[in-house]
Amino acid sequence: MDPTTASDSPVAPIFVYGTLMAAPLLAWAIKGDSSKAGDVLSQRKPGTITGSKRRRVHRRDYPALIRSNDTRTVDGYVIFPTSPSEWKKLDNYEGSSYERTPVVVDMADGSKLDAYTYVWKGEAETLADEDWVFAIETERLDAWLKRFGGMVLAG
Repeated sequence: MDPTTASDSPVAPIFVYGTLMAAPLLAWAIKGDSSKAGDVLSQRKPGTITGSKRRRVHRRDYPALIRSNDTRTVDGYVIFPTSPSEWKKLDNYEGSSYERTPVVVDMADGSKLDAYTYVWKGEAETLADEDWVFAIETERLDAWLKRFGGMVLAG
């Protein structure tokens, strides 16, 4: 899949399943300003991938996606970056413990979409056996935004 030609966007869509599901964090990551959360809502659509597990990373607020050989599903959002810069900023946000990997997303309208997602390539022993639950918006969002205050991702 060529990231510069997929979908209606200038770059390929990216499926996110963790902290970037929180609109203020997504806005901070790609727009540089968490207060632009309303602006990024049109850049995301709900979707699900099959054959993966979302695991909690020990002592962290964020999850890891690992492949599985079953029919488990992971819900999240497909992000439609508006520029190669936004795409690069998402890569920088995820960091070196993740590898951008092609995936097929089942969209809420019943269609399928070729996209990318970030699969865990870190140490397996850092993952918990239980699934990660998306609660950052209600429990830890302020701490995350404070942590990134004044920082801007390169892209």
